[in-house]
Amino acid sequence: MQSCEISGDSTDDPLSSGLRRTRQPRIVVIGAGLAGLSATKTLLENGFTDVTILEATDRIGGRVQSVNLGHATFELGATWIHGSHGNPVYHLAEDNGLLEETTDGERSVGRISLYSKNGVAYHLTNNGQRIPKDVVEEFSDLYNEVESCESSSHSMDEVSLSEFGEWTEIPGAHHIIPCGFIKIVEILARSIPESVTQLRKPVKCIHWNQSVSKEIERVADHNSDSTEEDKGCNVFVECEDCEFIPADHVIVTVSLGVLKKHHKSMFHPRLPEEKVMAIEKLGISTTDKIFLEFEEPFWSPECNSIQFVWEDEAESESLTYPEELWYKKICSFDVLYPPERYGHVLSGWICGEEALIMEKYDDETVAETCTEMLRKFTGNPNIPKPRRILRSSWGSNPRFRGSYSYTQVGSSGVDVEKLAKPLPYTESSKTTPMQVMFSGEATHRKYYSTTHGALLSGQREAAHLIEMYQDLLTCRN
Repeated sequence: MQSCEISGDSTDDPLSSGLRRTRQPRIVVIGAGLAGLSATKTLLENGFTDVTILEATDRIGGRVQSVNLGHATFELGATWIHGSHGNPVYHLAEDNGLLEETTDGERSVGRISLYSKNGVAYHLTNNGQRIPKDVVEEFSDLYNEVESCESSSHSMDEVSLSEFGEWTEIPGAHHIIPCGFIKIVEILARSIPESVTQLRKPVKCIHWNQSVSKEIERVADHNSDSTEEDKGCNVFVECEDCEFIPADHVIVTVSLGVLKKHHKSMFHPRLPEEKVMAIEKLGISTTDKIFLEFEEPFWSPECNSIQFVWEDEAESESLTYPEELWYKKICSFDVLYPPERYGHVLSGWICGEEALIMEKYDDETVAETCTEMLRKFTGNPNIPKPRRILRSSWGSNPRFRGSYSYTQVGSSGVDVEKLAKPLPYTESSKTTPMQVMFSGEATHRKYYSTTHGALLSGQREAAHLIEMYQDLLTCRN
């Protein structure tokens, strides 16, 4: 059996720093989502030992968040494995037996209707009338193709039509993981020692290209873990708790929403204009879920979805509903199936600015509003309020500021590649390449917005470092 390690004795060091020959390169990964975990796992498996993950929140997983209520697992974040043929997330799930309990309703080869069994979707108007099936079929295929929740945009007018085909769909069925998508996170984290990951460790600024000030050097020197070798590092990661962590390479996996909000203060020196333009051009919005649990179902056994159709509203000409009418952006409630697993639960979707408005209200208000809406559309005034509500709030969460990215009008796949491009752009014998690297779903040109895109982007950046240090990798029996 062979294992690989990085040798400190090589005379063929491709880098200029003499210190690099006497120690492992220090790699800091910012974010413990799928991108950060996959990058770290790949690095550790290939012989890197000085790797640290800094995670701002109190948990790993990023935009994967599974919540257990009773016997059921509900996904506040990533839900579907999109495609199976060559999808690394699917293969992780399949190889680890995570799909064995998946029902037919949790496996779909066409448009995915969340958790629903093969049943009937009820398209209801705000006047309590059901739209005939033949009328629905005329517009449903087109509607499903352009539904804005699928793109996590406020409206489809914000999505670049010319770049809409840039996103690539992996062939094969879509799958839900009954025991929770968080199991994929746990599989990735399995081979990462606990000491590698620091939770509740938000980053304030990344000082790169040896831009660290004398004051920061002084503070860093007072760090009990600081050594003479730290002075050979090109990057210092400044954390919000005032700790400065030296690094040779930093892999940034924060969301596009966080970059949009903080890129000016998060990097010193500031990011090149080309990268700033890519961050500003690309889009990210909010898609939230609302789970409503009822004591008993008020829907018929064959109903798998309640679709809302507003008939008469003049406001429909506007792209944004008035704040008090935020609920009109809820496109549907799907029936979670089977009830033996989930209980009597409806799952609703809301996106864009109305999702941000929804996040401002408390659970009681949202539950009451959704109940009134269901009463209105079904024509049943006796529908009880749900016994429990569970919902996401990705837009207002300062550690995410959105759900997933999309190619906004004015942006293209080229901008995705610019976002992924490592810093510094120019290399010289005195400058270490790839000091600051970028991964995450928004950096994958073909698979942005997906979990497999995030995972592959982490592996991509790890592969760059493995290639960079390949002359220092020695294999032994």
